[in-house]
Amino acid sequence: MSWQSTAPSAASTRACSSAAAVDKNRTALSYCVNQVRTYDYENFVWLIQLPKETRAAIMALRAFNIETALVADSVKEAALAQIRMQWWRDAVDSIYGPKPQPHPVIQTLKQVVGDQPATRYRLQRIVTAREADVCDRQPPASVAGLEAYGEDTAAQLLYLQMAVAGVRDSAADHACSHLGKAVAIATMLRGTTHHARRRQSYIPVDLCAKAGVSQEDIYRGRPSDALSSAVYGVACVAKGHLDEARELRPKVPMEARPLLLPAAACGLYLDALQRAGFDPFAPALQRGGFSPLWHQLVVKWRLLRGDY
Repeated sequence: MSWQSTAPSAASTRACSSAAAVDKNRTALSYCVNQVRTYDYENFVWLIQLPKETRAAIMALRAFNIETALVADSVKEAALAQIRMQWWRDAVDSIYGPKPQPHPVIQTLKQVVGDQPATRYRLQRIVTAREADVCDRQPPASVAGLEAYGEDTAAQLLYLQMAVAGVRDSAADHACSHLGKAVAIATMLRGTTHHARRRQSYIPVDLCAKAGVSQEDIYRGRPSDALSSAVYGVACVAKGHLDEARELRPKVPMEARPLLLPAAACGLYLDALQRAGFDPFAPALQRGGFSPLWHQLVVKWRLLRGDY
């Protein structure tokens, strides 16, 4: 048998290369799915209800959100946080070039948004907001600071979801803006106990001063009527944005509504916070204030109704 007859053909080489690329992409996507299932299960619940062609892209975006958010828990020094965030900033840029960074989230994003240059701005805006947050670690001066952070993070993620799903609609964008602020503010309230252990608080300084609450009281996890009053003020802002987003439902296209289902968990938490007397340290709230099963039922019910 001659060497020529045993040498692989160009066609078979290309087939092997293609198969390897498919396996690599599948592995990268599996990583994204696992990150969302592990760290963001409430959004995983509605994500798996989406059509297959949309699901992968949004899993990648949600995984990106998780990875950048986890930097705050993994580093304590501002200089190290800046290094980590600069890596993510460079990684985002690499999505739109010929050689994306060898990270599973970046590899998957390359596949799903690599041909949409407009998405770069939104991804970078999330990184910039995360960096400012982790490096500053000071409580916001006012509710306006919370709203701005929500627009720069959760709202940008919702805009990105609409973009990869092919939704172009002003009412949907308006709903994303309101819902992003509501979700971000509720998430920060929900994490009050976790943040307090790191001597960090997202309850605005002006509301604390008005209610007579010191930051030290928050860091020590001391519930009080004064703290509940300050938290009530923050929660009202979140609820107002959630209500605004839901009032836009008749104008939002049907294909966009499932992408706004983070509203379900946001509403359930705010309701639980109200039942707890707006005490963010209440034991019932440490796991969200509602059961995963109830959340799943609410998500399915809203999906069936074309609601969020």
